[in-house]
Amino acid sequence: MTKNQALLFDRLSEWMQCFCVVTFDLELGQSMEVVCPGTVQLTEQDKSNICYLAFPDSNSGCLGDTSFHFRIHLIFESPSGSYFDRRKSLVNYNRSCAPSLQTDLGMHFGYVCFRQVKDRSVRRGYFQKSVVLITKLPFLNIFREVLQLVAPEFFENGVQALEFACKEMDRWPSLQVGVPLSLPLFGHTLNVTIPSLLDGALPGASYPSNLSAFSSSLNIPITSIHDLDFAKTFHGFLSHLHIFWELVLCNEPLAVIAPSPTVCSEIVQGLIWIIWPLKYATDYRPFFTIHDQDFKDYTTRTQSPPRNILGVTNPFFVKTLQHWPHVIRVGEDDKNKADDSAKTKTPFKLSSTVDFKQGLYSEYKPYLNKDKALIKRLQKGIQSKRPTEAQSSLIKKYYYELTRSFLIPLERYVSTLMPLLRDISPFRMPPTLRDFNVEEFLETVEVAGPQLTSGTKGDWQGLYTSFLKSENFGHWFQMRKAEINQKLRLIHLEAVANADLEAWSTAKSEVELVDMILQIRSRVHNVRNDGTVIAPDLHAKLRQSLETVMGKLPPDLNAAIKNNQRSGSFV
Repeated sequence: MTKNQALLFDRLSEWMQCFCVVTFDLELGQSMEVVCPGTVQLTEQDKSNICYLAFPDSNSGCLGDTSFHFRIHLIFESPSGSYFDRRKSLVNYNRSCAPSLQTDLGMHFGYVCFRQVKDRSVRRGYFQKSVVLITKLPFLNIFREVLQLVAPEFFENGVQALEFACKEMDRWPSLQVGVPLSLPLFGHTLNVTIPSLLDGALPGASYPSNLSAFSSSLNIPITSIHDLDFAKTFHGFLSHLHIFWELVLCNEPLAVIAPSPTVCSEIVQGLIWIIWPLKYATDYRPFFTIHDQDFKDYTTRTQSPPRNILGVTNPFFVKTLQHWPHVIRVGEDDKNKADDSAKTKTPFKLSSTVDFKQGLYSEYKPYLNKDKALIKRLQKGIQSKRPTEAQSSLIKKYYYELTRSFLIPLERYVSTLMPLLRDISPFRMPPTLRDFNVEEFLETVEVAGPQLTSGTKGDWQGLYTSFLKSENFGHWFQMRKAEINQKLRLIHLEAVANADLEAWSTAKSEVELVDMILQIRSRVHNVRNDGTVIAPDLHAKLRQSLETVMGKLPPDLNAAIKNNQRSGSFV
């Protein structure tokens, strides 16, 4: 691949890697028919993995078009620095986007439109083909809309439709967070906003309210790039809303067995979003098959199940996942079943039969009490046929307020780990956040815990004890630590700029003066590496401070340092 070829789809690669077309061959099974753009090079193993995930893996009939998504490890066969190696460009995105929407190294999403229709010209009697969009971004509602526009065009006009889509998407604006974006495609425009790190509002409620003004047959307003219909997703499991939240919050191993990849992937993704704005920090698979390279690791009984969320449809998993401690079974026609059908059952009752009833199979004892008032309200909403948007909003609000109340004591405690401003000295190393002390924090829960902001009763201290052992906590605290240390480095830099270095330099040795110069340079470099922009007035003060210290050096040493400056190592 030439440099010009790589640059041809440079902007496209910020949003997605490629389209794949997977077809069914009577002799080979699923096989890769097309990869577009053609400059993208997938390994043979990657092609095989995508092919197996691109078709439903269950006995349920899927006539017509079926949409779902999966998450997968991919290793692109790419020359160093090629256009689809976007690690550096994604660093800034991950720094500024909402934590739940951050990308993960090596992990990609596949958004699928699978078409199966009767066709007498085919020996098997059915036309079976999938269009798959591969990307690192968890923008469910954006890429679903993209596929709804692209897939029908492909089935009608072939590969040229994919090539045209790639060219149009290559003209999309750069991936930006917190600002309205217009994404043109096939005569339509998707109007979207990616939530930022500072977006602390209820998911789906923080986007421009005037998006409806753009709505027309050619404009598609997407009020939330990732949101799901929680009322539909958790229908039949209303009495388990609080248990689901605890299981996901604490990274408990959880498997979802559903009748179709659509239901399966939506429930798994719905579970991921219920702890918003926390990021689910371990692996999760919205749709997983027996052909996956991680199949043995997930199904072996010689070790504990991974602390992940797994979504499957093949009845074979009923036996292989019996050792998983928490299993959600979704019935074939759960929409018509009352919520009482989804009772909690012990794992050993998850027998070898494939017809085990819908429910949560677990011996988990929740720390918190269920919100009976909410459940009653939701059940009345079902009976009165309340709009699904309103039902879904109630569930989202419940989860968001629960998570927010849970995080407030943690944030409050972390603030006590910060150094006092008066202790920040320009003549010492920049201070950092103290380590998190579990015992010290748990002592604060009884008097300053979630009970101050949440009406939910239960063993909050026990829940925190479990959460503090989880990967979700580890990721959250590392993020908060990095953010706070970044701010502390900037505050320290301001202290250096405002210090009286003229007086400090008096009677200092050359070694001490040179050390101060090197320290100032290093600290400026570290702040810039954080992605922090140094204000012009602060930059000017730092330059003046540096010149003040340098003025105390002998002329020859001063000249040597200035020559080194010109090589690019200054503020």
